[in-house]
Amino acid sequence: MNTLNSEQYAVFAKIAALAFVNPFSREREQADWQVLNRHPQALSAVERRKLVIEAINNQFLTLTRQHRFDIRHFQGKTQTMMQLAWLVKVFYSYQPGFDEFIKAQQQAGDKALVLPFAQALSEEFALAGFTQQQASHSIALLFQLQRAFRFIDETVSGTSSAIVELRTRLWNNIFTFNPEWYLNYLCKRMEDFSLLLLGETGTGKSRVAKAIGCSGYIPFDALTGKFVESFTVSFRAINLSQYSPGVLESELFGHKKGAFTGAVDNHPGLFAHCSKHGSVFIDEIGELDMPIQVKLLNVLQDRLYSPVGSHEQRRFEGRIISATNRPIEQLMASGHFRKDFYYRLCSDVITLPNLKERLSQDPDELRALITSLVHRVIDSPEAELIDRIEARIREVVPKTYHWPGNVRELEQCIRRICITGSYQVNSLPSDTQTNERIVQTDTEGKYLSAQQLLQNYCRFLFDQHNSYEAVARIAGLDRRTVKKYIDLSERGLQ
Repeated sequence: MNTLNSEQYAVFAKIAALAFVNPFSREREQADWQVLNRHPQALSAVERRKLVIEAINNQFLTLTRQHRFDIRHFQGKTQTMMQLAWLVKVFYSYQPGFDEFIKAQQQAGDKALVLPFAQALSEEFALAGFTQQQASHSIALLFQLQRAFRFIDETVSGTSSAIVELRTRLWNNIFTFNPEWYLNYLCKRMEDFSLLLLGETGTGKSRVAKAIGCSGYIPFDALTGKFVESFTVSFRAINLSQYSPGVLESELFGHKKGAFTGAVDNHPGLFAHCSKHGSVFIDEIGELDMPIQVKLLNVLQDRLYSPVGSHEQRRFEGRIISATNRPIEQLMASGHFRKDFYYRLCSDVITLPNLKERLSQDPDELRALITSLVHRVIDSPEAELIDRIEARIREVVPKTYHWPGNVRELEQCIRRICITGSYQVNSLPSDTQTNERIVQTDTEGKYLSAQQLLQNYCRFLFDQHNSYEAVARIAGLDRRTVKKYIDLSERGLQ
C-alpha cells in the first residue's frame, strides 16, 4: 500500500477540497489560492483557473513518477481523498469537452447522443483503479457538474451581492450545501426535495427553474457510451394561469378516454411525461384551486396520482419545482392556499431579487445585464453596439426608475431601442400605486361603489395575468362577469 508524506497529504487534501466548494461562492477563490499556496493576486478568474489546473496536473505527475497512480494503493480516508482529487483533475481536463457535448445535445434535442470521449474517460478512471461502476457514476457526476455550472452561469448574470447570493443558492439547491452528503447519500434522491421560487413578475423564475431542472443527475451507461436520457427531456413545465380548472386537472394528471365529453383518446398529462431523472415546473402555483391543491399534495406526500376518469394509481418519480409572484403568506392567511400544501412545496425556498434591488446594490450590473440580453438577440454583438444601447438606456431611463417588469422589461427595452432607437418608461403603476388606484375616488371626489371597486380590481388582475380564467379564480367570480367588468373598463364606463 502506498502512503503519502505529510506534505503530499496536505497538497492533495486541498485539491480534493475543490470538489466541495461552490464555484459561485466567494470561498471558491480562497480555495484556489490554497491549492496554489500563494497569497491572493490580481488575476482574472480565467488566469487563476489556468494556474490551478497546471498545479494539479504537476502534483499528479510528481506522484506517478514515484508510483503508478492507483486509488487501490490507498486505504480509508486517504483513498476517499485521492478519489476526489482525481475527480477534480479529470473534470478540469474534460470540462471543455463536456461543454461542447452540452451544445451538441441541445441541438440534437431529445435523442441521447453518444459521449464522444466516453472511452477515453473510462480508461482514465480504470487506470486509476476505479471499478466500472465507480467510473460510470463519476462520469455522470462530471456531466452534471458542467451542466449546472453552464446553466446557472448563463441564466443568472450580474455582479450585485443579491445575484452572487442567488447563484450560490442555486448551486446548493442542486448539490446541497454539503456536497459530501450529496455524493454519499443524495445524488439519486433529489426528487424528494421540492423547490419553491418566489419573486416579482419578470425576475426570471421560469428560466431559473429550467436551469435547475436540466441540471439533475442522469446515470451514464458504459455499454452504450450514452447517458440514459438527454437532459433536454428532463424538464417539463406548465403555467397554471393558462388553463381553466377542468382542463388543468387533465393537463397535470392526464385523462382516460371517455372521461368527459371530448376525451376521445387517453391523454398522459404532465406528470406522466416527466422521467424519474427529471423535474416538473408548475408556474403560478398561487392560483391553484383547492381541489387541485389536494391532488398535488397527494403527489408530494405519496408520489401517487390518478388520471381523470381512472382509479388506476400511477407513480411520479421526478422532482417538483413551483413558482409564484403572489405573496404566499397572505394566500395562506386568507385561506386561499393550504398550509400543508405549502409545507410540502418548501424543501427549499428561493426568492429572486428584483431589478431595482440589483441596480441599487451595483449600478454597473446594468452593463452586465445588457450584454447578456443582447446576446439573446444577436449571436456575436460588437462591443460598440452594447455601448450604444447602454448609453441610450442611461439617457432615456431615469436613475430612479423602479423597473416594474424587471429583467423581462429590460429585455424588451433593449429590443425597442434596437427597433426605434428609444424607449418610453413603463407608465404602469407599482403595486402600492395600484392598490391606491383601486380604492381612489372618482372625478367628483365621491368614493367608488362596490361594483366600481370590483371592476377596477378585475382590470388590475387582468393587466397582471392577461387571462379571464385566472382573474375569475382569484376574484371568485365566473368568467362572464369578469369579461363584462373588463369590457366596461376598456370603454371607460362605471
